[in-house]
Amino acid sequence: MLQRADRQPQLTGRLAEVFFSIQGEGVTAGLPAVFIRLQGCSVGCQWCDTKYSWDPGAGREVALGDLVEEASAFACRRGVITGGEPLESPLFAPLVEALKGRAFTLEVETSGTLAPPPVPVDQWNVSLKLAGSGVPEAKRIDAGAIRQFLGLGAWWKFVVVDAADVAEVLRLAERFAIPREKILLMPEGVRREEILERSPWVIEECQRHGYRFSPRLHVLFWGARRGV
Repeated sequence: MLQRADRQPQLTGRLAEVFFSIQGEGVTAGLPAVFIRLQGCSVGCQWCDTKYSWDPGAGREVALGDLVEEASAFACRRGVITGGEPLESPLFAPLVEALKGRAFTLEVETSGTLAPPPVPVDQWNVSLKLAGSGVPEAKRIDAGAIRQFLGLGAWWKFVVVDAADVAEVLRLAERFAIPREKILLMPEGVRREEILERSPWVIEECQRHGYRFSPRLHVLFWGARRGV
């Protein structure tokens, strides 16, 4: 006997948090947005400021429909799906489709370690990890995925600490023909003082190479806090 449609089990997954704030970094920094942080990440950057989102069994279990309602309750129709690594979540593709059905404009924050599924994302923000992240190159650089993101017009964000990091960005940009105007450099730091100290040098590097500078507004305003 067939089950009634309203009795079919809903897709579920793990969620770290949902909150309303402003985009803190990237080309849309300063825009109000609903942040949906999916749980689970196997990349493991040593300077990650959201390590609470790594464990795929942590956070809270949520049904897709309930998550869409929670995100839609805010008076904003710009969403940022992040993580963790959101592309590792079974909720990711269905969530994109459901939020687009609610008239959301969607950004996705990803490490670029997995190929993008064919879903209607408006803006891909790809943060390729550099050697200083502590992630082995075989894990952090997936040439096939990078080329797919290039075809989708992604923005490329790099967290940098020193000249060696910038030199690595230059090598990656040349290897994959990443458009200069699509590259953003960001100072590494989880404290306001670190961001302020490193920003002038990063700005100089952006001027030197024709890249964009990205602030980290959430760190400057609120520090290492969740839900901002």
